[in-house]
Amino acid sequence: MGENGPECNFDRGCMSCGQCVAICPVGALDNKYTPLAEQRPVTMPLPTPEVAYEFLRMRRSVRNFKPQAPTDEEITRMLDVARYAPTAGNSQGMYYIVIRDKEQIRAIADTVANWMENEVAAGTENKRYFQVVLRAYRERGQDIIARNAPCLVFALARRLNITGVSNAEQSWAYAELFAPTIGLGTTIAGFIQSCGIAGYQPLLDLIAVPPKHKIVGTLMVGYPKYKYQRMPERQHLKVDFR
Repeated sequence: MGENGPECNFDRGCMSCGQCVAICPVGALDNKYTPLAEQRPVTMPLPTPEVAYEFLRMRRSVRNFKPQAPTDEEITRMLDVARYAPTAGNSQGMYYIVIRDKEQIRAIADTVANWMENEVAAGTENKRYFQVVLRAYRERGQDIIARNAPCLVFALARRLNITGVSNAEQSWAYAELFAPTIGLGTTIAGFIQSCGIAGYQPLLDLIAVPPKHKIVGTLMVGYPKYKYQRMPERQHLKVDFR
C-alpha cells in the first residue's frame, strides 16, 4: 500500500501478466506493463457447459481446401485471438510469417521432402514413416506435406526450447478454435513444422526467418472444401482417480 493507494511491487517476480489489475473490483490498481486504461471490462457471461462442449467438439482438422487463399483481414483476426493464448511465464513474443504464394508453398513442400530424404539416409527413427510419405509425394504426386493448402502460417520465437514450442501449440489451439467462426479451416502442418523445429537451413532460408528467431510451429489455413454434417466420436475417456 503506497501513499496514494495500492501499488504494484515489480521487485517480487512480476511477470507483467496484469491479473492484479484485472481482479480488482473497483479499479484501484494500475500496472505500467498492462495499464488499467487498456484492459477491457468483462461484460460477456461464460457459455453454458453444454454450449462449450458442443463448440469444442465441432472443431475439425481440415486437409481439403478451396483454391483461394484467406484475406489479410481474416488471417489477422485469427492470429489476433491467438495472442491471448497462455504462454510459459507470460513470455508471449510470438512472431508470425504468412505465406500464400502457391509457388513458394510448393517449394516449401519440396524442401521438406529433401529434408526427409536426408533423415532417411541418416537412418533416423522416422526413416520408415518418411519413406512412405516420400513415395506418396515423389512417385504418386500426392501433396501430403502441404496438402495443397493456399496458406501457411509459421510461428517463430527467439528461443527454440520447450517453452517456445509449447507457446506455439497453445497459440495454434486458440487459432484453430476461432478459425471456423470466420469460415476458415486449419490443421497443423506436422511435416513442415518438424522440419522447421529441426532447424533445416534450406527451409529457414526459403521463408527468410529473421535473425535470432526459430520456427516453432506451422499451420495450414484455408476455406474448407467440404462442410461437415456430423461430429465423429473419439476414443472413450480413460481416467484414473487416485
